[in-house]
Amino acid sequence: MKRVLIISNTMDAGGAETFLMKVYRYIDRNVLQFDFLVNRPGRNFYEDEIFALGGRMYRGFSKSRYPVKSFNRIRRLVKFGCYDAVLLVAVHPVAWLDLLAARMGGAKIRLVRSTNSSSGGGSVANLLAVLSRPLVRTLATGMLAPSDQAAGWLFGDKAVKEGRVTIITNGLPLEQYRFDPDIRARVRDELGCKDAFVVGHIGRFNKQKNHSYLIEVFAQLVSRCEKACLMLVGTGELEGSIQELVRKKGLAERVLFLGVRSDVPRLLMAMDELILPSLYEGMPNVVVEAQATGLPCLISDTITKEVVLTDLVQRLPLAENKSIWVKESLALGVHDRGCYTRILEVKGYHIQKTAEQVTAMLLDG
Repeated sequence: MKRVLIISNTMDAGGAETFLMKVYRYIDRNVLQFDFLVNRPGRNFYEDEIFALGGRMYRGFSKSRYPVKSFNRIRRLVKFGCYDAVLLVAVHPVAWLDLLAARMGGAKIRLVRSTNSSSGGGSVANLLAVLSRPLVRTLATGMLAPSDQAAGWLFGDKAVKEGRVTIITNGLPLEQYRFDPDIRARVRDELGCKDAFVVGHIGRFNKQKNHSYLIEVFAQLVSRCEKACLMLVGTGELEGSIQELVRKKGLAERVLFLGVRSDVPRLLMAMDELILPSLYEGMPNVVVEAQATGLPCLISDTITKEVVLTDLVQRLPLAENKSIWVKESLALGVHDRGCYTRILEVKGYHIQKTAEQVTAMLLDG
């Protein structure tokens, strides 16, 4: 059995971390075992499950505050932990430093997975991204991404066109996402929105997810649909400010703040539509999940077209008048939600296939 070191900022319930856990659950753990190095202090959402699956958790250092300590932590952990293979979840172009540390520690297989299509920074951050790409390409033995857009941001468009990046889908355990009207009714009853028109959003409360825009759209939607209810799933640094915005808009009775949840498929079945007005995304896992449950999605056109796997997804510009978002929101609809898991399976979005791809790359490089 081969142990692999996964390097990630955190193992909380974000999209990139959820992807890792789905793969972890489906790999053959007699062949591969995952250990995790995280950089943020405190207990992680997936920590107990990682231990239960036989994994280890290591603590690192903040790259921005302690770059030298962070570098040496990776190098020594790889060396003394005898890790031949490392998988780095990259959220910033300076990921090349982690790859260099892993190489100096002796890791022969160094995979890096891009998870986003922007760092969210300004011109300096964009310049840093351009300058860092050659270093990432040189130090990585394998480059992974969930979409061409995410791949281009970290590795460069040329590497994508040359076929040097492996696109690995955000696979799902599709049997858990097959729409069930009984589950839908039960969850809506539990949450007190039995007869409501339920709009949903799942994601961290941060600048990227653009919650303030969503609240503005929802405020207009309420004036057109008296039964409208908004379900917000997740947590993050901007949660308090969004709660305050909701109160100022007089929407407190219509907005549910549900925090981090482990029953996302059930919540998606309970919703009537998903709205995701993100400023940028690599390949938003939640939109794939929503389509698997047959849920209509209204998303910003800053999000890659590659996430449009079915006829359920409509993209709109953020610059568009919010009344257009409301109009399109009310026009969305679907009759047979139960057929979409099969569509995603045909398109290669079952987690078993994804786990097999990742396993092959970690074993063979």
